[in-house]
Amino acid sequence: MLFISLLVFMLRTTERKEVFLLNKNSMLFWHPYTEVIDIPQPKTKIVRVDQSLSNILEGHPLPNYLELLFKEKAKEIGYPLFLRTDFASAKHDWKNTCFVPSEDRLINHIAQVVEFNDMAGIIGLPYQAIIFREYIPLESSFRAFKGEMPVAKERRYFIKDGEVKCHHPYWEEGAVAKSSILPENWQELLSQLNQEDEEEVSLLTSYARQLGQVLEGYWSVDFAKGKDGKWYFIDAALGEQSWHPECDFVDF
Repeated sequence: MLFISLLVFMLRTTERKEVFLLNKNSMLFWHPYTEVIDIPQPKTKIVRVDQSLSNILEGHPLPNYLELLFKEKAKEIGYPLFLRTDFASAKHDWKNTCFVPSEDRLINHIAQVVEFNDMAGIIGLPYQAIIFREYIPLESSFRAFKGEMPVAKERRYFIKDGEVKCHHPYWEEGAVAKSSILPENWQELLSQLNQEDEEEVSLLTSYARQLGQVLEGYWSVDFAKGKDGKWYFIDAALGEQSWHPECDFVDF
């Protein structure tokens, strides 16, 4: 009995050390904390990988066991699904990357998402997982970026030491304007999507505060509104490394 207790203690200590060493922007870091919060979130399955996954971009086949594991986890979520690494989804190339309609497209989309992560910045993103998430149809009024990605009601809240500091619509006009294909009235449609009413702010402030109880320090937390009327928590990142429009709260 003493041996088992000691073994459990050692395993838990190892897990804590691993989390401590992770980049905090990695979903592998923050998801274990946030998934226990009782607010709407997409169902999620995670497969740990290493950088050798980049070999699939060079024409090498995936190891059979890994391909089977990817397909198994994807099937547990169901199609269509939302695909990402623990760092990024490449959603601006929506139909080739994060949106996976069926199993026959899965491996190709994984390759495209991995390529995006490898090419991001100067040295790429240090991803360590492929993540399969429930696809939640969002409240959207138009599409952008090749006319494919739904622009939806999404919000970003900034929390510091459990306190909500500010909040903003996620899709600002300058970002959407970079799209090559947009409807003529996209600015009007975006303005409508970005209107925040009191009921919404009250609800998301409550959600953000709950997340702030498990995410120590300064964070951004993102929410998206589904067609089912629910607001879902979908992403998190260190506050000082997150896009932030000008506002009265300045603490970077």
